[in-house]
Amino acid sequence: MDPGQLKRETLKWARTIHIYLSLSAFLMLLFFAVTGVMLTHDSFGMDVVEATTKQAKIPLEVAKLGSQDALISAARAAFGITIPLTNFNPSDEEIELAFAGPSKRAQVFIQRASGDAEATFEARGFVGLMADLHKGAETGWVWRGLLDVVSVWIALSSITGFIMLLALPKRRALGLLITALGTVVTLAAWAVYVPR
Repeated sequence: MDPGQLKRETLKWARTIHIYLSLSAFLMLLFFAVTGVMLTHDSFGMDVVEATTKQAKIPLEVAKLGSQDALISAARAAFGITIPLTNFNPSDEEIELAFAGPSKRAQVFIQRASGDAEATFEARGFVGLMADLHKGAETGWVWRGLLDVVSVWIALSSITGFIMLLALPKRRALGLLITALGTVVTLAAWAVYVPR
């Protein structure tokens, strides 16, 4: 294959990859842009935490002698909790259970001697949901995996876009200047203004 044909093939593949990766990641790019601005500006004051507390009774035999699975099931049933368990901390006097999902948290304390249970719930609504989805917080392995895949797509799309820029002689100088300027501004902002 001669050098001219190799260049044409490389550009053809770079353009194809760039177009289709960009299109397939379009919704996620838009999502990251909007939620990134929300996170940077503390959700413009719309991220309100709503906290509630509820009491319930856990069957005494479960509170005193129940297995971890029995205690978790009892807490879920007593308080209607559906989000995943993130922490189970038993002691002789009480059991602490923590549950978390996107924009939701629940913490349950069960007294072993009486079966009395108290749950504190936190809900952050739609804005909290968007923030947690952006960060991959408490979202499960499928969503975190999707974030990883999309991040690779964005990186490949950026690389193929740069390859295409290098192949355009009329735009190459300005494109490289803008790339260098963006790099310098980003690194300078980090080096000078980010507290350490």
